[in-house]
Amino acid sequence: MYGSVQEVKVKVSLPTDDATYDEVLRAFVEEADALIDAVLQASGMSAPLADPPLRIRKLSSTIAALLFLAWRSPRREDVASYLRVVREELEMLAEDLRSRGEVLLTGE
Repeated sequence: MYGSVQEVKVKVSLPTDDATYDEVLRAFVEEADALIDAVLQASGMSAPLADPPLRIRKLSSTIAALLFLAWRSPRREDVASYLRVVREELEMLAEDLRSRGEVLLTGE
């Protein structure tokens, strides 16, 4: 996994020592990773990444946190808002990959 359950807990203000949502969070991290991999592959890169850079790890945790918040929200407009941000984050990654390619991932 690129992101981590612990990072997502911090982002959504859950106690890091509470395992109540760990399986759900793990599933959302895996979903976030799959979305990121799809963007990487569409940009001609191999995925999954064996050694993901910090930006990809943080993006995974951010997307997983947004998916979790959408899942927990009782309001449809909040869900739509969270999912819109997920789409925007993925579009920014795709644009960065188009303009900077692997430099984005290696930091060179």
